[in-house]
Amino acid sequence: MIPIFVPHLNKKAKKYVSKCIDTNWISSQGSYVRKFEKALARYHKVKYCVATSGGTSALHLAIKSLNIGKGDEVICPDLTFIAPANMIVLSGAKLKLVDIDPETLAIDHKKIEKEITKKTKAIMVVHQFGHSADMNPIMKIAKKYNLRVIEDNAESIGGKYKGKKLGTIGDVATLSFYANKIITSGEGGAVLTNSKKIAEKCYVLRDHGMSRSSKPIKRYIHLDLGYNYRMTNMQAAIGFSQLEIINKILKKRNNQMLLYKKYLSPISEIKVRSFKNWCSPVHWMTTITINKKNLRNKLIHFLFREGVDARPMINPVHQAYHFKKYFKDKDFKNSINISKNSIHLPSSTILSRKEIKYISKKVKAFFTK
Repeated sequence: MIPIFVPHLNKKAKKYVSKCIDTNWISSQGSYVRKFEKALARYHKVKYCVATSGGTSALHLAIKSLNIGKGDEVICPDLTFIAPANMIVLSGAKLKLVDIDPETLAIDHKKIEKEITKKTKAIMVVHQFGHSADMNPIMKIAKKYNLRVIEDNAESIGGKYKGKKLGTIGDVATLSFYANKIITSGEGGAVLTNSKKIAEKCYVLRDHGMSRSSKPIKRYIHLDLGYNYRMTNMQAAIGFSQLEIINKILKKRNNQMLLYKKYLSPISEIKVRSFKNWCSPVHWMTTITINKKNLRNKLIHFLFREGVDARPMINPVHQAYHFKKYFKDKDFKNSINISKNSIHLPSSTILSRKEIKYISKKVKAFFTK
């Protein structure tokens, strides 16, 4: 079975984790947490980075750092992994969903303004599957209505929008280092910002709301209702080793994207993911959309029998059991269509040309059959 994804780890990951164990610095107080935060800030050319236990906890911190809560509204794309929507609601705010652009698969900026009310406080942007959202018009809308912009860059680390790194355009951004992301720490995430005020609030909320005083007595004064969203030193050690080779990882991913495009493009029954010319994408997962409806599940089962672990596209947020009573399918035609008819193909950086060719051949065989 060719798995959907295998992390790209090197020998330094083992070396750094072993150092954590040998020195007994395994919790969130070790030196690799600060090293990883500084390296991420440097890579993105932002002032502050707050490492977290996961991409979801990073989203929660980002929302709370903007003082968003009960009585507020936050706009979010309908086709995304459910974490951004869940964190908006868990923060006490009302979720306002917007359909996606069928080409970028990110939030459709042309549909944002009609969802804005006096209660709207922020726009959640998700740079989806390695492709940037169209940020210039989104930032103009945010400026017009005095809204904050949160970038969820979980799947597109290293990507750019008109030459600017994703995660550096809005007020605050979040990253994810889950095992199948661009770089990994197993579990883990981070908040990026150029605002000292936002960063300070994230640091405090991440650590039980405790004071950041260097004095031991004052350290345990609780300033806010906080959480335990800390990254461990071992996680940070793995993440730091990944960031050291990120350019190598991105190159491998890009080469894979080109190979898949070469072998899949001739198959007329599918559409291979395309990219806008203002986007410098990163390759996260190979995404194809079937032109004929109601074949997605059949293709997945066929590929599985042929030793290929393909996955269905994520479901629209509005169809989740805890959200569906608040929304109507007719408002999300693009996200429904893309979701029902798209799949992800194996995208590990260790895939050989032979394996990519085999996977593509089996996709073609399904339609020939």
